[in-house]
Amino acid sequence: MSNVTSPIILDSTGNAIKDAILRVASAVGGSGGTIYAFHIDGAEGDPAAKVTYLKDAVGMKPAKMNFTSGEFDYGSWKNAFFMPRPCMVKSNGNVDYYLDENDYSKKADGSASDIADTSYAGNAMMEWGRDGKKIWMKIVPDAGDANSATFYIADHQVDSTFHDWPFHNCKGVSVDHFYTPIYNGSVVNDGTNDVLRSLSGQAVCKTKNASTELTMAGRNNPGSDELWSTENYADIVLINALLTLIGKSTNTQAVFGEGLHTGGTEAINDNFRTGVHNAKGLFYGTNSGAISDGSYGNAVKVFGMENWWGFQWRRYHGHVMVDGSQKVKLTYGTEDGSTAAGYNLTGADYITIGATPTGTSGQYCDKYEFTENGAFPKDADNTKATASTHYCDGFWFNNSGTRVPCRGGTSNGGSHAGAWSVVLHDGASSAWGVIGAALSCKPLA
Repeated sequence: MSNVTSPIILDSTGNAIKDAILRVASAVGGSGGTIYAFHIDGAEGDPAAKVTYLKDAVGMKPAKMNFTSGEFDYGSWKNAFFMPRPCMVKSNGNVDYYLDENDYSKKADGSASDIADTSYAGNAMMEWGRDGKKIWMKIVPDAGDANSATFYIADHQVDSTFHDWPFHNCKGVSVDHFYTPIYNGSVVNDGTNDVLRSLSGQAVCKTKNASTELTMAGRNNPGSDELWSTENYADIVLINALLTLIGKSTNTQAVFGEGLHTGGTEAINDNFRTGVHNAKGLFYGTNSGAISDGSYGNAVKVFGMENWWGFQWRRYHGHVMVDGSQKVKLTYGTEDGSTAAGYNLTGADYITIGATPTGTSGQYCDKYEFTENGAFPKDADNTKATASTHYCDGFWFNNSGTRVPCRGGTSNGGSHAGAWSVVLHDGASSAWGVIGAALSCKPLA
């Protein structure tokens, strides 16, 4: 277990007193005590050497997919406190029941589940915040080098610089759990309106603009409070950090699976149905990205979620680029330091990061810029980065106008797909077959 020994620094908000209390609690075990950490070296091209384990991660065996046996090797991470649980979440944000993680067609008790029932008043989701332990994260850029940073991930709030933004709901309250989608979003008509859902056996949402996606997601809400929406930036940063932690690499495709990225067409996308890996556990992938036989067996699955990269770009909110300046909002409320009431598609009153993209749009990403507020794609350059060096994923950008991001890659984008792949090239009005959206849920309690 790790003890925190950094000095107390007084500030105008009185955080020094709170930090001291938290450090004492951590030292005696009152708040848990596990702090995993890793450092990303921006100058190192080798994706595995780029990541160095620190604190309680030292000595841990990285996880990886065994592409020969078809089994996932958890290494030392099988029982990590942050591992999520698959479940069915009702529209009111409450868990109805948990799923068998090795066969989502079954409840945890072995009886049949509702993952494919479009009349079910809820969605298939992954629950984060296991056994009463939320996930607290801090990102510390290197002094004088924003392209390198240390990520800290803890099961307790070590001090006031550690945040649990993904657990914050629309009331500004930090709750015990948040939920991410098991499946790509699907459009299901409830008899009156189209609703964005996360269910098995469905065609995916496509050819909708960002505003329509948000509206359809919001139709899951039982009232005026925003529990349900599309995926958001804070969740994505955390999950990609956890993938980098357990895999000890920025090459997510090589560690977890290529995902569907080669041979895709509009017709093949139309034929896809969610749930291809319902019986594959929480992690599954292959070392091929081909879509060749219509089975979609090369789809990747991480932390219980299908197609986290590959197959289709997924649009998300909380991250906007305006005339080359990246802006973020980490919570619905203003506790993150933003001044916007709720999310928007313009970046108005978001936190201004900057991190103006450089290089050539559409090439491999060799640099991310890190701040306490997240990780931001910075440079695309095929002379510096490849499918097997640096971040191993593509980065598209347009430094003019307002750009709403997508992530993950498509079924015809080749090896540019991956967890670190981002598009900051399109506006909110873009409505293409290669772009979709998926759900998130922040319950009221």
